[in-house]
Amino acid sequence: MAGISALENLPEIDVLKDEGITFDSIVNEMIADYEARYRELTGEELTIYPADSRRILINVTAGKIYQLATIINERHKLNFLQYMYGDFLKNWASNFGFDKDGRESASVKLRFHLADAQKTDIVIPKGTRATSGNGIFFSTDEDATIAAGEEYTDTNATCTEEGTIGNNYAIGQINSIADPVNLIESVENTTESSGGHDEYTDSELRELIYNFPERYSTAGSEGAYKELAMAYSTNIVDAKIITNNEAVVQIYVLLQNGKVPDEEYCKKVQTFIYDLKESPDTDKIEVKAPEINEYEINAIYYIPEEKKEIADGIKEAIMDAVEEFAEYTKTKVGRSINPGILTAYANAAGASRIQISSPDFQKIGESEVAVCRQINVIFGGFDKE
Repeated sequence: MAGISALENLPEIDVLKDEGITFDSIVNEMIADYEARYRELTGEELTIYPADSRRILINVTAGKIYQLATIINERHKLNFLQYMYGDFLKNWASNFGFDKDGRESASVKLRFHLADAQKTDIVIPKGTRATSGNGIFFSTDEDATIAAGEEYTDTNATCTEEGTIGNNYAIGQINSIADPVNLIESVENTTESSGGHDEYTDSELRELIYNFPERYSTAGSEGAYKELAMAYSTNIVDAKIITNNEAVVQIYVLLQNGKVPDEEYCKKVQTFIYDLKESPDTDKIEVKAPEINEYEINAIYYIPEEKKEIADGIKEAIMDAVEEFAEYTKTKVGRSINPGILTAYANAAGASRIQISSPDFQKIGESEVAVCRQINVIFGGFDKE
């Protein structure tokens, strides 16, 4: 599937530039036309000098003409995807079925507890809200039942506000019941909240449109399935397609910041793909979350002694490079852990050398994602030449 960089590398579209049209060229052409017309009508020569009052009128008129030409040029550019923006882009996107603005609410799994098991079922109504106490609420998607003899039940909930504001609530952080239910003693989230997305940026919307033709592969190509999965939400940063000989297509989706989706999110993506009329109907589709392969970064780095005066800036740049490496590994399913890349990042940031005790090179499974859980990187001193 082509990236948005393909659009950025396309030739520039600029009619004014191609035709050599500038304000000065319009002024000069108008003066020449005026002088020629004057000679034609009177038989006399005329030179319009800069101080001539007619020159002022020509300049004003040329300015208006150039302003209009610039507007026409910019509107002409809006016929090409790389220049579309704002409402123009949204209207064009609607031709491809992207008629939503991209905003989505985060989801999470909540567990409701009783103080003691009851002899009858206890129903938690749809819409019951829970919160971490900061004014952000998660509302249950459907009625949930704690069966007789049981002490808790799990149910899915959705943030009442759209956007990323509902993402990244750690397990156990949502622990307050906003709408009390008889006999329910406590609540907590058993998964980290994820899936919330803000309004599409122009860049995200352009990429969705640019990759749209991939959907029309009726053979069920990898590119087609990847585009179908990622079209569900720009919160999905990668989709790994794995097929077998039994016409089963497994799609492993990865969310922003290396988050893996929960089962409910995967079901929504799967339903979305099946509902698209362009999707191949000969394959069985299974949308899954990649398995997390955790690792740590433990390293000591050194800085050239001659750069001692700017050491603080280099230290900051090196730590940014380490964070960039951790981000690099967790944004693609199946991307191996390669400490050689970390070394290159650190050297580019100004380190003279870096001693990495972990991680070692590790080839990641095609349905796994490498996520760094801890960073221990320290400054080891200055290197002399």
